[in-house]
Amino acid sequence: MRHYGNHKNHKNKKQLCIRLINCNQRCFELKKQEKMAKVLFIQDLLFEFLGPMYLASYLQKRGHTAEVIILNEEKESNLIKKIKEVNPDLIAFSIMSTGNSWAFITAKRIKEKFNIPIIFGGAHPTFFPEMINYPYVDMICVGEGEEAIADLVEKISKKEPLTDISNISIKKDGQIQKSTVRSLVNNLDDLPFPSRELYYSRYKFLKNLPTKRFLASRGCPYNCTFCFNHKLKEMYKGKGSYLRWRSPDNIIKEIKEVKEKYHLKTVRFVDDTFTLNKPWLYELLDKYKQNINLPFTCLCRANEINKELVIRLKRAGCLSVTFGIESGNEEIREKILHKNLKNEHILNAARLFRKYKIKFGTYNMIALPGELLSNAFETLELNAKIRTNNPMCSIFQPFPKTELAQYAIEQGYLTKNFDFESVGSLFGTTSLKMENRKEFVNLHKLFMMGVWFPWTIPLIRQLIKLPNNLVFNLIYKLSYGFKSFRSFNVNIFTGLKLGYKLKSRFKEQIISSQE
Repeated sequence: MRHYGNHKNHKNKKQLCIRLINCNQRCFELKKQEKMAKVLFIQDLLFEFLGPMYLASYLQKRGHTAEVIILNEEKESNLIKKIKEVNPDLIAFSIMSTGNSWAFITAKRIKEKFNIPIIFGGAHPTFFPEMINYPYVDMICVGEGEEAIADLVEKISKKEPLTDISNISIKKDGQIQKSTVRSLVNNLDDLPFPSRELYYSRYKFLKNLPTKRFLASRGCPYNCTFCFNHKLKEMYKGKGSYLRWRSPDNIIKEIKEVKEKYHLKTVRFVDDTFTLNKPWLYELLDKYKQNINLPFTCLCRANEINKELVIRLKRAGCLSVTFGIESGNEEIREKILHKNLKNEHILNAARLFRKYKIKFGTYNMIALPGELLSNAFETLELNAKIRTNNPMCSIFQPFPKTELAQYAIEQGYLTKNFDFESVGSLFGTTSLKMENRKEFVNLHKLFMMGVWFPWTIPLIRQLIKLPNNLVFNLIYKLSYGFKSFRSFNVNIFTGLKLGYKLKSRFKEQIISSQE
């Protein structure tokens, strides 16, 4: 009996220990849940942005959760319904310097229904922090946001005062608490891979797209006047190395995970300077060929292109590249844009890409400050001469705090009190006061047609004198759709569906061009 009793006591003690362990586990989980906060990202376009994905993964690393809602994919009532369902502690918008009116309208709708803090981050708040004065914006994030938003959410979850958070400026009771800028993330390998489930768990169309985007580095060494890069370098002076690259092994590991988990046929590297660091690039290309062996696309600079580089790109599976021309007039490109790019660089790069059968696209701008209509046709003719596969043309828009925007003000193309909140679409009309305004807008619509069919250029010179019309807009939509179809490397059915998904943006561009 004693033996049985000892066995029973031992059994009871064991069960008690198990209950205590389970109790402790439940307490731990409850404590963890108490600290966990939810962030809801809101955007307008059906597109997977790497910024929110990186922020989401960093939040998850710190024990929080994130979701996204894409307005163009939801019914009007779904926004309010989704916010009630998620019950977020913070609502986040990533804002660019063009086409951001939707964000202000949406923030207003949310504030009318909920008392949830709203934060705006991205390029525009970074260079135009004055937007925190907008009535429905509670805070803004400037610069890199991973650590900043995680620190913010941590304080929100613990109900601590929202003070002294580097990169986060906060408005409370009409008073604005400005922030200092924290150091840059030194080792990019320390960042968790972007959380693609942020989009894929809700939007199957994005999940099934065969082209996925990857970022291998951060920073750019160039100082083009139309870009915010020079201001970003100034802002981060003394805050760490501005140019940073992930290790090739880290990049390969991410692509492998995505390849195994999702539908992936084409890799798109979206780095501004993918071809800058050649020793790093050559190691990456060798490992990419060995471990991934999928077609890929990338961005480059024409002045960085040589024969060895092109051969290595081709051998690794490069499907296409894109580089900036901006203006076909070398004097404008050098003296006004500070592009540091000669015509010989462009012609040489195009020759090498054609020789080794790598398709290439170009970025171009028209309606630049001081540009004549004849200069814009130089841009069109240079693209036709090098036989660009995918020419992209935008109408110059002045971004806040850039050198070119300041130049436009000094030269009288913009008023001294120009409202940078009114910057138009890159594909709409010009914000500058200039002659031949109508002709520039029409040329933009017919630009791709002129590149692909150079025999139409004399005709285009006459057509642009006409008022903007539905035919021009139809030509533009078809050209842009065909270019996008090529860029995403999808079948015809998916290409048509993608075009349909972007129909509202086309409508916005057409309306803005007629204002």
